[in-house]
Amino acid sequence: MINKIVSDTEWKPIDGMKLEESALSTVRENNNVLVTAGPGAGKTELLAQKACYLLQTDKCSNPRKILAISLKTDAADNLKQRVEKRSAKETSGRFISMTYDAFAKGLLDRFRKGLSRKYCPEPDYLIGEDADIHIPLAFEKVGFINRTRLSPSKLKSYFHNQLAAVTLPITSDTIREKAWLLLIKGDANIRPCLTFQMVSRLAEYIIRTNPNLKYSILLTYSHVFLDEFQDTTEIQYELVKTCFMNTKTNITAVGDNKQRIMIWAGALETAFNDYRSDFSSIDKTLLMNHRSAPKLVELQRMMYASLQDDPKEIYCSDKWNQDDGEVRLYKFDNTFNEAEIIATDIINLHTKGVELKDICILTKQQPEKYTVDLINTLAENGIRARVETEYQDLLKEPISSLIINSLYLIVKKKNPDSWEIVTNYLNKAYSGQISCNFDYLIDKQNELTSIFKGHKEDLLQCEEDKLFADIIDSILDFFNVDIIKSMYPAYAQGVYFEKTKKKFINLLWNEYEGTNHEWEIALENFEGIHSIPIMTIHKSKGLEYDTVYFIGLEDSAFWNFKNQPMEDRCAFFVALSRAKRNVNFTFSEDRKVGFNDVQAHIVINEFYELLEKSKIVDVIEPWSM
Repeated sequence: MINKIVSDTEWKPIDGMKLEESALSTVRENNNVLVTAGPGAGKTELLAQKACYLLQTDKCSNPRKILAISLKTDAADNLKQRVEKRSAKETSGRFISMTYDAFAKGLLDRFRKGLSRKYCPEPDYLIGEDADIHIPLAFEKVGFINRTRLSPSKLKSYFHNQLAAVTLPITSDTIREKAWLLLIKGDANIRPCLTFQMVSRLAEYIIRTNPNLKYSILLTYSHVFLDEFQDTTEIQYELVKTCFMNTKTNITAVGDNKQRIMIWAGALETAFNDYRSDFSSIDKTLLMNHRSAPKLVELQRMMYASLQDDPKEIYCSDKWNQDDGEVRLYKFDNTFNEAEIIATDIINLHTKGVELKDICILTKQQPEKYTVDLINTLAENGIRARVETEYQDLLKEPISSLIINSLYLIVKKKNPDSWEIVTNYLNKAYSGQISCNFDYLIDKQNELTSIFKGHKEDLLQCEEDKLFADIIDSILDFFNVDIIKSMYPAYAQGVYFEKTKKKFINLLWNEYEGTNHEWEIALENFEGIHSIPIMTIHKSKGLEYDTVYFIGLEDSAFWNFKNQPMEDRCAFFVALSRAKRNVNFTFSEDRKVGFNDVQAHIVINEFYELLEKSKIVDVIEPWSM
């Protein structure tokens, strides 16, 4: 694709996309803007189109860049891929898409020495799960006593909340401040470690106390996108404010209050109003739902009042007929009948041509418990259904993509998509050498092909996981682990890279052993191509499926509804809005998921009133027929 600058009037949405009027005006907006958009409104597409507009019209003038910040890695990657697909390589390289955590960590690691000695963490600090062993030790060492006998899981939440509450500079001498300072430096028994909230605090403090560093950030980024803004935490928002408030950098925030399901994780409930005030933004609203069929959209709209949102005339895509869409509420006496009926329905769908990966099974919590009977019944009928907890994040990892596509190239004769992915990596990893001598890329490709040929027989005859691990190490050695770590900073800290690699090897080897040693099938199963994904509502955020089954619309699933009714209403709304064509909810009078097997829907009865009084939902009670 040729890098050609076009005028504002000449520019048109890429790929022939038809943007609604509000979306198109947002793309061209020069002021800070807050875009509110419901499910299926095309929020990611809007940001991708705006990025293309800014780059192709040179509104984002070379060499300045666009920074897009998302909450989740897959959202950041999705947005980056859309822009790369539609822009020339020379311009798409100026679009930087990352998570809040990656943005904060990048600032800290790059400008760590801008902190005073008191706050400067050791360079080899641990982070995330790697730090969780040391955090309790630090609190105990500075005097914490577990007087209320909190359980380990509650203690972990307590410690993380205490650390998140510390602000900089530290001016008091409480236990949490002492623990904070100990964790930064470590000692003979405690490794230096940080939580992601601590990283954000330190990054914000660096920028706040070093005007020259802030100026360099402003020189770098002319435009900033904030995705899924409704779930931004107070700490994340403070970092954005410190970097960009009262500057000439243009900010576009996109979100939906009706999908705010991360309050438990610290989401800032006043984020929209704070942003309007702090950044003097103008409001835009997207009214098109590109995802869901009309009946599903109508049911979603009925929830607006309970979600404290103004009723809006939401439009459906013209690909639907007016009576398209189906919503069903199943009431069962036990989970065995539930499993039989739902499995039969899934089999019928699959027989009609719906791919398994386009069906999703959701739960509010504990998917492995809520779906155990359904998983077994589906398996008896030759259908795989998999709880995605271990796989979902792992499949987003850059090294997972590199290894998977390398293995495809070893075991499949032709796989142009995989070849493109590994070639793109080589282009980025060796951009300096390739820009001077294009033959360098060809030499690398030839070397890679030779390595793949050399491993083919080993892989096809592999009977031990140790040999498989050696093959993976050989592939990663070619891609150069040091370069991988420099390209993806998360791998440079602690043991995260090794843990990720080990987990990948173990899970893929298990798939291989379960497929009678068929590598291609094992890889496809690992990616979930031939299985139904099972996940919690929170994990489904941002995803979409042809058909959704929500298992367990019951009080025990929404056990904290009385304390967080708005967040649980948002969760129900998210579940409802993942579906394109069909959505199904189930209730079982008997479900073995906790202390009490008998289930009810008294506390969450408002959901049942919505469904049963809507005149849209089919209520099905198979056991009473």
